[in-house]
Amino acid sequence: MNNQLKLSVILSCSLGLIACGGGGGGSSSSSGGSGSTKAPVELKDLKIDNDNALESVYHVDIDVSLPGLDSKQAYISICDNSNGVDNINYDQCLIKAALKDGAGQYELRVANHCDSLVAVVSVMEPGTPAMIYTLEHDNQAQTDWLIQ
Repeated sequence: MNNQLKLSVILSCSLGLIACGGGGGGSSSSSGGSGSTKAPVELKDLKIDNDNALESVYHVDIDVSLPGLDSKQAYISICDNSNGVDNINYDQCLIKAALKDGAGQYELRVANHCDSLVAVVSVMEPGTPAMIYTLEHDNQAQTDWLIQ
């Protein structure tokens, strides 16, 4: 291959690469101007109250005492009530258990985003409606819930 042909091939390849722009991945960002960007916060700049334990959960101690159900077969489901009582997803309840003589005790760790819990007590007798109890989270790390 003569030198003139080699030079033509190299020049053609170089121009092709320059025309393509080097392949930046398709996204662009501008360093100036109109978009608002948030500056990252340094860990040393965070201000957290001394009493904040940085917990992402709260604890609920539940005591169920329904003496009227002492001779009946009954079950309790305790669920997130974010979507309302009519839209409970029973597959994602925090507790599903049988009550023994209308009583039970449970301890829960609940994610902070769950602002409301619902307890549904179902009695296994035809025509008996479910009993519904709700608890609104009071932003405390520990809550006691008496269902009676």
